[in-house]
Amino acid sequence: MDFEKYYIFSKTYNDIDSPEYKKRMEELTPYLSQILQQKGRVLDLACGVGGFSFFFEELGHEVVGLDISDFLLEKAKRYAKEKNSKVEFVKGDARELPFKDESFDYVVFLGNSIVHFTPTELNQVFKEIKRVLKHWGQFILNYNDMRAVLPLLERSEVIADGYWVNRIYKDKDEKYFIAVFESPEGIFEVKFNLWGKTAVDLLSKLYFIKEKSIEIRENSYLEVFRRK
Repeated sequence: MDFEKYYIFSKTYNDIDSPEYKKRMEELTPYLSQILQQKGRVLDLACGVGGFSFFFEELGHEVVGLDISDFLLEKAKRYAKEKNSKVEFVKGDARELPFKDESFDYVVFLGNSIVHFTPTELNQVFKEIKRVLKHWGQFILNYNDMRAVLPLLERSEVIADGYWVNRIYKDKDEKYFIAVFESPEGIFEVKFNLWGKTAVDLLSKLYFIKEKSIEIRENSYLEVFRRK
C-alpha cells in the first residue's frame, strides 16, 4: 500500500505547472494570503514539491518545507533552483519534527495529509506542531471530511492521470479504507485513514483553540488554530 506511487502518478501533487496543481493553489491561496498577513517563519508541513512553500515565500515569509518523501523533496529542490528560491527543504517525520521548541510563527498542514496518520500518530503530529509553534503562533490545517466523502467515492469511478479506482474496501471498524488504483501499467493499493470532521475537532481541542473554520467546498475545510 504505497503512497509514494500515488504521488508519482498524480499531477495534482507532483507538478506545480499542471492544471490540477494550479487549481489546488487557486482554491487555497486567497484564504492563506489573508491568514498569513503578519510576516514570520513558516513551516510547510508535508510540503510535497513545494508549491505552497514558494507562495509563502512570495508573501515575504521565511519558509521551511518538510516532507518524508525523497521523490517529492527532490522535485521541490529542483523547482527551488529554477526559481532562485531560498526556501529550505528538509526531510523529516511530522511525528518527530527536527526543530527547536517555539521556532515557528506558523505551521501549515495542507492537502488532506492527515489521511496518512492513524489516531495515535496524528495525536503525536499535533503535539509536535504545538511544540514548535511560538506561544501566539497559528496552525493552519486543510483537510477533507473523509467520512462524508467516502460514500461518494464508493459510487463513482475516480480517474487521475491514467489511473482509476478499481474498488474501495473498508476495514470492519471503518477506521480506514483501501483504494485499489488500476492503469494499463498495473495495479497498486493505497490506505487512507478515515478522518471525519468531528474526530479532527475532538483531537485538535487537546492542543489548540480554533479561531476560524472555512468550508472551501463541500466537505473540505481550512481551519485556523492557536496554541493552548
